[in-house]
Amino acid sequence: MDTAQRLTLAGTAVLAVAWLAWPSPDRPETAAAPVVPTVWETWDAEPVDWPGVVDGRAWTPVQVLDDGGAGAGAALGTDEAGNLLYVELDGSGDAAVSVVAEPGGVPGVIATAATDERLAWIASVPDERGRVVSELWTAPRGEDGRPGAASLLTADTGDVIAAGSAYDLQFAAEGLHWLSTARGATLVTEHRSVPVEGGEVTVTGHLGAWQAAAWPWLASAGSDSLGGARLVRTDTGAGVQVFSGSEELTLCSATWCRLIVNAEDGARVDLVRPDGTERVTVAEGFTSAVSPDPGLIDRFEPLAENRTATGEGTEVTLFDLQAGEAYLVASRAGRTGADARSLWWSTGTGELLVWHVLDLTDLA
Repeated sequence: MDTAQRLTLAGTAVLAVAWLAWPSPDRPETAAAPVVPTVWETWDAEPVDWPGVVDGRAWTPVQVLDDGGAGAGAALGTDEAGNLLYVELDGSGDAAVSVVAEPGGVPGVIATAATDERLAWIASVPDERGRVVSELWTAPRGEDGRPGAASLLTADTGDVIAAGSAYDLQFAAEGLHWLSTARGATLVTEHRSVPVEGGEVTVTGHLGAWQAAAWPWLASAGSDSLGGARLVRTDTGAGVQVFSGSEELTLCSATWCRLIVNAEDGARVDLVRPDGTERVTVAEGFTSAVSPDPGLIDRFEPLAENRTATGEGTEVTLFDLQAGEAYLVASRAGRTGADARSLWWSTGTGELLVWHVLDLTDLA
């Protein structure tokens, strides 16, 4: 990572000349680079490895559903066609895949949500005029967790907002909840909800740009988040004002806010509670957050530094907000992602692609 704190070449050169000109058995040894603690040593943890190609189909994780222990589990993912996949991993490392939904076009499935009893997803495809239209679908889960037959819950979704957040679609208060943008001259974000068993869609408008956080919160987004942010409860309308510097982009979850200040040599990223307490710098330079949602499980901030220009891939670290320290996860990763409680990254390509999944709740 490029940082403002670099070794001065002139000072290094002078030091080298001095050591060569006056060799001495008492000459101090070159200082070793600081050892970065790793997640694996600190917590005695291991990731769960998932094959990236199952039955000839390459997939990308979207949501980890179950951790069955002993390396087993289930996850939702998508393929390049935008299809929704249910992927199962057994304790021996073998995986099986089944297709849950085939929207018939891209972007395809753009948001998912799950409980132990049910799956839900929003599928978006262009219509004959090229305008993207969306539908909300659901499927029951059997005793083994596998999805049953899918059914359309509603096509009254509006122009869906999909920010890549774990909360773009969520089960809460006996319903499913998502956000859309109202069509009109004034920017209005619509909070939409529908009963889990189907029925009429309830729509509540909020002036400006908003992003979903963990129920029942919404957080201001876009230009509305420069120099501060707002949080509002969708169930009561109560709000919280988050204060920050005039040049700080402020992106909030229900429990943490991410403050970003850009500069020519990168950016500084701080996390702070919505009430302004516990502020800490988690990254500087060209390191970015893996998840749109700050402070996963109210404790961790996964970070990635892209080094592909030098052929080194992506360095993935995990900042522990409780300890105030970053821990190395992977030094040469490919792609990265996260949901509300899990972090994943890839290694290899083609048939050798592997997804490595870390359940953050195992560290908490």
